[in-house]
Amino acid sequence: MMKLTEPQIQAFHKTGYHIFGGLLTEVEAERMVQIYMNCLTNHQANHTSQSVQILRQNEDESSLDGAYYQLRCAHLMHPDFDAIIRNERLLDAVESLIGPNLRIVICQGLYKPPYTGGEIDWHQDDYYFRVNKPNAVISCWLTFDDATVDNGCMWVIPGAHKRMVEHEIVSSGKGFHIPNTDESKAIPIELKRGHCMLHHGLMPHRTLTNTTASHRRALAIHYMDAAARPSASRLQEPPENMPLVRGKGIEWNVNEASSI
Repeated sequence: MMKLTEPQIQAFHKTGYHIFGGLLTEVEAERMVQIYMNCLTNHQANHTSQSVQILRQNEDESSLDGAYYQLRCAHLMHPDFDAIIRNERLLDAVESLIGPNLRIVICQGLYKPPYTGGEIDWHQDDYYFRVNKPNAVISCWLTFDDATVDNGCMWVIPGAHKRMVEHEIVSSGKGFHIPNTDESKAIPIELKRGHCMLHHGLMPHRTLTNTTASHRRALAIHYMDAAARPSASRLQEPPENMPLVRGKGIEWNVNEASSI
């Protein structure tokens, strides 16, 4: 078992995040890069638009400027991605924070291309997931490339994970953000490839535009306490999109979800 230590757990409760080093080796991270790009290319060629999404927070859909890519349910696209969401070291760390019963809310492969990968503004994951239990979501942000301030690393606001705050819909109509965020205490989390950050579901976070010639690819794995329920929209996902990865979990069906 590789659970977090008690001081690490206490530090997480205070700050809302924990940096987890060396989950992947250099060779493994490079393999993930190749797998990611192959999945992106193959699904684009096959026009599987529900699997590969071009996202943006501005309204201009005629240009890729400011766009970024999402492999939705990346764990279904390649067995190596599925192996990552079930990595024992990672699950041990998450279990230290939300308990032994773990389910995936969603697994996203996120890519900011050189120069064009746009901003994802401040938001809280719990605003989207609406899990019916407090402190039940942990998000893992695992980098396949070095993540820097210039190419779009994660930013957080330590200690700002104590409550849900109001969000507004972004100008593109696809997603939400926290308006007028106080950024005075915000810090960037630069990570070497193969390293990851765990953060609380209520942690406000953002990523800025990739202004460099480098790629920035990462896997965002959102775990929840499998004894809880997420929002009605998530309950309508096929079971394979939200697999149980450790312990036991409650079950539901689409009819139940539609009645909520």
